[in-house]
Amino acid sequence: MALSVALDIDPGIDDALAVALALHSQEISLDLVTTVAGNGPLEMTTRNALRVLHHLGADHVPVIAGAAKPLHAPFLGAIDYHGYDALGGIPLEDSPREANQGSATDALYEFASAKHGDRILVATGPLTNVALAFQRHPQLPSVLRELVIMGGAFGLTRYGTGNSTPVAEFNIWQDPDAAAVVFASAVPITIVGLDVTNDPTTALDADDLAHLRAGTTPTARMAADITAFALKKHPTCALHDPLALAVLLDRTLFGFAHGTLEVYTAADSDMGRTILSPDRAPSRPPGAVAASVDGPRFKQMFLSRMMEN
Repeated sequence: MALSVALDIDPGIDDALAVALALHSQEISLDLVTTVAGNGPLEMTTRNALRVLHHLGADHVPVIAGAAKPLHAPFLGAIDYHGYDALGGIPLEDSPREANQGSATDALYEFASAKHGDRILVATGPLTNVALAFQRHPQLPSVLRELVIMGGAFGLTRYGTGNSTPVAEFNIWQDPDAAAVVFASAVPITIVGLDVTNDPTTALDADDLAHLRAGTTPTARMAADITAFALKKHPTCALHDPLALAVLLDRTLFGFAHGTLEVYTAADSDMGRTILSPDRAPSRPPGAVAASVDGPRFKQMFLSRMMEN
């Protein structure tokens, strides 16, 4: 049976690739998309989610807009990395539909509670929507089967340093207060952070771009355009968000460290810094943080699925 999955995203070039991977993976059923301000403003990330799903023939997936700013801080964004439209300016037409009406926090609760203990939430942007949903629906953490997060830099490998500050990864740094709410909950959490997503063996390079350019499907074309955009500014195209989704496709790709998740929320140089403590908090299950990855095997899986019809 395919796992029922909701994606909470802020597209974002690597979010778009995570959506594509989800739609080409028989292991999961993508049943809900909620959007959050992160890589771009909320209106932009919601438009991008709709554009990507339309391009990939998935207009049946509900899209509901969520939080427009962090819990207690101003919105900052990452347009400088993701391009003027947060999607690399790639040629994707607008979707003919608009986002569904309603609240993302309520939609996440309704999604999870429909099948108690069976459904999974994957969050690849700031955790604002997730925190708000947990606050509005205190029973939600116990209803979810698992929360998979792309975020954090835990210093578990030589790649585990920050990308927004020397110690903080962007998603957590953008809304550390939301991360604190989520980390303190009783939901089973798996985190894939910069400790593995910055591993160069997981990233796409010029040879991979040539491979994708040989594809003729909408997915291959989109993946190639995104990769080409990233390679204009960087030596490789990092696959942060697809790696988080890959936990659900083949957990053996990763090795994990376990412990209590903590985050610094004070507005100083440590803001957004994440810590994995070996001491277990009695009120919550230990978090699992990716500490190693089989990069070549992951990338082979990713590329093969981008080329599928």
